[in-house]
Amino acid sequence: MIKINKKDFSNIKALLEDASITEGKFSNKEIVSQLKDNGSIVYGKRTSNRRYINLAKEENVFLFFKNNDYYIDSKDEIDLYIKEIFDTKASRDKIQEWHNSSKAKISKSLKGLYVSSLHEIDIKLNDEVVRIIPNNGLGYFLFYTQKIELFNDTIIVGVENYQVVWFAKKYKQFFDNNNILFVVRNSYMLEWIGGLENEYIHFGDYDLAGISIYLNQIIPKLTQSKKYSMFIPENIDYLIAEHGDIELYEKQKQYKDLITDDVKIKALIQSIRNNKKSIEQEGIYLYNNSGENR
Repeated sequence: MIKINKKDFSNIKALLEDASITEGKFSNKEIVSQLKDNGSIVYGKRTSNRRYINLAKEENVFLFFKNNDYYIDSKDEIDLYIKEIFDTKASRDKIQEWHNSSKAKISKSLKGLYVSSLHEIDIKLNDEVVRIIPNNGLGYFLFYTQKIELFNDTIIVGVENYQVVWFAKKYKQFFDNNNILFVVRNSYMLEWIGGLENEYIHFGDYDLAGISIYLNQIIPKLTQSKKYSMFIPENIDYLIAEHGDIELYEKQKQYKDLITDDVKIKALIQSIRNNKKSIEQEGIYLYNNSGENR
């Protein structure tokens, strides 16, 4: 596991904000190596004495943190970590809130589920029924210490983008079901779905990294699920060909071994590679409502 110092935490925050940084700013070059290996970054331009690294997949940076036992899920939490750990004399308990430890119970303040719905839907918190009410710009945060249960007919739609939760109604045309619960993928969500039998639908980016997340992170957790799938629009070939991003594809060519028996996902991978383009989750709504879709 890598131990990250204050300077390199600040460098990672700068990379996330500016999408580019010089490699030389990092004091620990193993950080750069791991970020490159997991698809977080790609190498950019090089001058006579500087080499730039460019952000490729923001969410993979937080996977890097997780893989090195840091409980950091957002850019704001990087600032909070620096403040609580480096800028003050942190107690052992405080340090254990931010790091994996077999000797301590994790008590991170923002650990839990971010959820919303398309219609009013009931869930159970600590054996009591609670109603989720959909509103644009509104989501719910369920703290991890609560016992969170779903009714059997509830369908989980796992998403990568918090905007999908806050503005879930935009996606009603794709998921018009009374029993849909949108849940943002984070480390706790991955633990939580492992004990559920509910149907799961993955709604992520339509790029090689997004497919890799579904195949290698989501599916292995769904050991109890009665049914799971990845949502792929019927017109995805058109959307990728006409509105796909070449640069996004170029940044993810390292995802070569995407193994699946799912015919639809195989076709999606082939479409991405044939067109040498990818399209993000938000584009599915944007271009299906632009008057240009087929």
